[in-house]
Amino acid sequence: MGITNQKIVTEDTGYCRQFYYELRNDGQKDVFIDNYVMFEADSLEALGLEGADCRVFRSGRYKNDMPSVFTLGHKNGAMEDALGGMSETGDKLDGDSQTVVISDHLTIIGNPGHYLVITYPEGHRQMFETLIYLDEEGHFKKLICRVNLQIRMTPGRKIQTEALRLEYTGDVEKTIGKFAENKAKLYRARTPKAPSVFCTWYYYGLTVTYEDVKTNLNIMKEKKLPFDVFQVDEGWEITLGEWKPNHKFPVPMKQVAEEIREAGYRPGIWTSPFIAHESATIWQTHPEWMLKDKNGNPCLFPMNDTVYQVLDITNPETWDYFRELYRMLTFDWGYTYHKLDFTRASVCMENAVYFDDTITLVEAYIKAVSAIREGMGEESYFLMCGGLYDPIVGLVDAQRTGSDVLSMWSSTINKNGKAAPYTVKQSVLRYYMNTWWNNDPDALMIRKNEIMERDLRLTYGLLNEEEVKTCTINQYMSGGLMCSTEPLDKIDEERLSNLKRILPVVSTRVEPMDFMDVKERYPENIKVDLQSQDITSLVRINWSDEKDMEPDFILESDMLPGYRNGDEDRRRALLGMEYAVCDYYTGEYRIGVKPGDKVTLPAIKPHGATVIKIQPVSNQPVIVKSTGHFSMGGEDIAMELKDSVLEIAYENPFGWEISYTVMLPEGTLTEQGERFIELKVAPFEKINKQWRCQNGI
Repeated sequence: MGITNQKIVTEDTGYCRQFYYELRNDGQKDVFIDNYVMFEADSLEALGLEGADCRVFRSGRYKNDMPSVFTLGHKNGAMEDALGGMSETGDKLDGDSQTVVISDHLTIIGNPGHYLVITYPEGHRQMFETLIYLDEEGHFKKLICRVNLQIRMTPGRKIQTEALRLEYTGDVEKTIGKFAENKAKLYRARTPKAPSVFCTWYYYGLTVTYEDVKTNLNIMKEKKLPFDVFQVDEGWEITLGEWKPNHKFPVPMKQVAEEIREAGYRPGIWTSPFIAHESATIWQTHPEWMLKDKNGNPCLFPMNDTVYQVLDITNPETWDYFRELYRMLTFDWGYTYHKLDFTRASVCMENAVYFDDTITLVEAYIKAVSAIREGMGEESYFLMCGGLYDPIVGLVDAQRTGSDVLSMWSSTINKNGKAAPYTVKQSVLRYYMNTWWNNDPDALMIRKNEIMERDLRLTYGLLNEEEVKTCTINQYMSGGLMCSTEPLDKIDEERLSNLKRILPVVSTRVEPMDFMDVKERYPENIKVDLQSQDITSLVRINWSDEKDMEPDFILESDMLPGYRNGDEDRRRALLGMEYAVCDYYTGEYRIGVKPGDKVTLPAIKPHGATVIKIQPVSNQPVIVKSTGHFSMGGEDIAMELKDSVLEIAYENPFGWEISYTVMLPEGTLTEQGERFIELKVAPFEKINKQWRCQNGI
């Protein structure tokens, strides 16, 4: 006998079935198992679905994969996205010749009102995937759900697969939210207050120097830019695997950290622990740590025009190495913000022969990342960039949600063109991951620069004014940390002043509107709920290259602040209120809008976007428009009307003036007979103002 299996059903209702398998080697010899199929269907009918215009959501295992919603049988850009991905440098990879959609922890298929949601609720034992096979016209052929074991089972050994959940629902957003929240609870997700980060990579790249760091630190301090972290990215080290400063950093990295801290920022550093250059001394001292293929050759990982060799993370000795490396970086050098890159290299090598093939790559990955967390300590902020998603819920504080951004709307390097729309799409469609950590949408680059500098494409700044709006709003609607890279000695003040729109980072809950019903390639309407106040931001994006977008919309119940997450009493109360609605960029606002009303605001130009604030009008004053933060009142501004006295306290943290228009409740006026107060706060001004109010006539 060989491998036997037993199916264990943990839930079985009319609309949901969850199960896993116990596998046992009853033979006398070792057996190597690559993949194990848990579920398959050869027709949509077998899935309990209708065939006409069936829609599909694909998640993707790695950050460079393209999550996408598409319609079966419609061969267009949305389907191509679901079949492909992006390069590490923000260029679209060709997916139009593929016929298999490969999804990961979340796959959705069906029609409005009746969807099948396929999830893997856990994720700490094996990798897994759902494969949807298409014919040449893009129609459904077959679906397979399987776990990727890639382990050797010794005689008598028993293992348990990941659980698979098949759930039918008419409310996709609610089901996604429950899936994300359950996983967060299961693994005690880390969701600290998201920081704002200045990162050196997205202009300086590998050319970054100690002088570049000092220049930007000095300007940040002089301009009092309210970042939390200054992070030195790749380019400081001798080479990957040789974690010592190179000739461009002539002072100890401990001194660099001290200078960052003295300037008022948290020191951050970039590393990539799972790969190393062939010249790194780690291979001389520990050649047994090198991952090799079946022919005995090193497994190679190409990146940034260089090829690296990969550490075998199934070897327990590497875990000790990781632990000590991050202990040194944190407690000896002083870096408490860590960005780790390219960590998928350890688990995506084909034909690799691992030191220990009796544990899964996920189990080894968790051991390695846990060692890193132990080394840096619980208080350090841990951003993973380019690794697995599910296995490290509860271990990291942040995860990248997309490929590297470029400061351009369209890339001429490849035939697929649009650069910014792809990375925005990746970030938006991974919104639910904010339940597991702080999502990282990658850096904001909005400089003006038509000439390449330092021989780096990263130095370009080719966005027009409308595209700058969309890229800036992308930081806000990520719901996580916010990052920027600009050469502060070169960027003009007008472009730099966009920072006042996204800083400080405010706590939000983000959700694309009509998640499965989006008719276009890219999501056009995204809801951003402020968790601390009754404020919703409706983000609207015009992806067209030529036509204006008419922003007329109906104020639907799902757009109301906290409506989806409220109880029945809360929902009834929201439906009975009137609302103030304001377009951020034009400052036009409407008062007395009721749910179901049509709202007409200015058109949005091609490639542009706007933020529309929606806030209930009550017996308290309301900020109806602002030139500061996108939330238009959700930042650190204190406002209260009590005993006929309106008091507003605010400290402007920027070197640019910010204005607010405050509306008093109906029937209330200032002593000067005004219902609307125009408040201007000068650069770095701290105000605490009061107005005597009275009942209007």
